[in-house]
Amino acid sequence: MGRGKQTCQGKQHFSHPHILKPIVNPTETLTCNACEQPNITSNFYVCTTCQYYLHENCLNAPRFLHHASHPSHHLTLLPVPTYSNRSYTCKACGSAGNGCSFSCACCDFDIRMQCALLPQTVVLSQQHHHELELIFESPYDDEADESTVFICDVYHDNADLNNWLYYCADCDFGTHLKCAISKSVRQQEPKQRKTEKEPIKIHEINKKEENRGVTSKVKNLKHFSHSHPLELCKVQQSNEIICSGCEDELCDTSANYKCTKSNCEFNLHKSCFELPRKIQHNSHPNHPLTLYPTSPERRLYFGCNACGEIPNSFVYECLECNFSLHAKCATSWPETATREDHQHSLTLQYQWPFPSEDSVYISCNVCDGHCNDSLWLYYCAECKLGTHLKCVTVKKEEDSSLETEKEPVHEENMTNAERLMMASIELQEHQARMNFRSNMAHQNAQFMNNLFGNPYRYY
Repeated sequence: MGRGKQTCQGKQHFSHPHILKPIVNPTETLTCNACEQPNITSNFYVCTTCQYYLHENCLNAPRFLHHASHPSHHLTLLPVPTYSNRSYTCKACGSAGNGCSFSCACCDFDIRMQCALLPQTVVLSQQHHHELELIFESPYDDEADESTVFICDVYHDNADLNNWLYYCADCDFGTHLKCAISKSVRQQEPKQRKTEKEPIKIHEINKKEENRGVTSKVKNLKHFSHSHPLELCKVQQSNEIICSGCEDELCDTSANYKCTKSNCEFNLHKSCFELPRKIQHNSHPNHPLTLYPTSPERRLYFGCNACGEIPNSFVYECLECNFSLHAKCATSWPETATREDHQHSLTLQYQWPFPSEDSVYISCNVCDGHCNDSLWLYYCAECKLGTHLKCVTVKKEEDSSLETEKEPVHEENMTNAERLMMASIELQEHQARMNFRSNMAHQNAQFMNNLFGNPYRYY
């Protein structure tokens, strides 16, 4: 066996001729000669004569191992590589090694000690809602070609499918080994999502992303929402192509992705392609939201909690709470908005700004439509003025139904009687407009009263 032999002075290991003694609280960074990793734990052994170091776990590693990645032969722990260049390439992670390895001499198969002892499954609770399984081969053998590039879903780096992965087959979610096992990922708290001061629409994000540059060598990429590889492209100005992620039109000035299959009409903005799989949103602070290609099926579903529409594209979900947001709603609306026709900023309200026991009706200040008390709205508490989400950036139009085009009349050519008559007519028209709006609001309030049986105040 490969376990160190206990002596009164220390431990003996097959990889070194001298006794290894424990180091108590080392004050400097030391590197293990077996796994070539630093002394991140307190249990470390040293030969002071040769400056030879071993982690306690490496010192106690088994000499022989049957591993699922190489079922035909057992693997032997070797203290140094047996190749002429005194180095090996790990079949698990692809990195070069000069220390100990588990090897099969018959097959030139070598893996690092830490890769050989990886767990079969891991849970990255902040990044994905399913357990990830260790896989030894590409999950896309039938679909990928040499030009296809795959992206780690944790750190968004390129992933080599010749190496092992931690993978969720249900969601097509995969990570590098190092990303899955790093403490910085597993213990990381989700970052609070901050909304920009001004609305950032998905197609506008594309323009910013394009300025960072796109590598022309990357022809194909995998995305969790689609079974085929995607390729980077630019849309011809004459084509009207809809993004499968947000249902907005693709921009001819920005980078986009399309499916490599000629008969498949799947397209994505670059920004939709790069949406994070999990976010922490201020509207739902208790749980993170997970990105899905479409809303998962369930018995009761009331649509997007922001705008009320049924999502047909990318959606952020908390399945535990039946909470759902369009990807656009989750990323587009700022915390505050300003309008030219109002002196105060409007604040984004995730909940109705009045107690539930107060039956209050709010009419949109832009379109005069009813604001739903279960959806988001922009609201000025000082003036009790609200707007729908989509109306906050829309310029308010005057009532065309009560106004007619009139030839301009020059005041200097009018008599005093004519001026008095004109002022009276303008006053009557203004009063008619005010009465019309008041009647419309009153009728809407009565409708809500009849519908719910409660008296409503309206603003």
